[in-house]
Amino acid sequence: MGILDKLRARRQTAYIKIDAHHCVACWKCVKSCPKSVLGKVDFLGHRHVKIVAADACIGCLKCVNRCPHGCITSREN
Repeated sequence: MGILDKLRARRQTAYIKIDAHHCVACWKCVKSCPKSVLGKVDFLGHRHVKIVAADACIGCLKCVNRCPHGCITSREN
């Protein structure tokens, strides 16, 4: 897996994609995920959601529905 593939894996799964630039780090999506697909970046002023287990995503879209800022979207859109 190349560096671009690794970066892409932190921003999308087969079902969802993340726009980390608009994330306000409320962590509602992280708490709503039944498979612990999402994790937190909280380091030196960088606070946003990231994907930590892309292969575990089942496409339930609970994170999409829970994000109040539209930072997580379905890849079908």
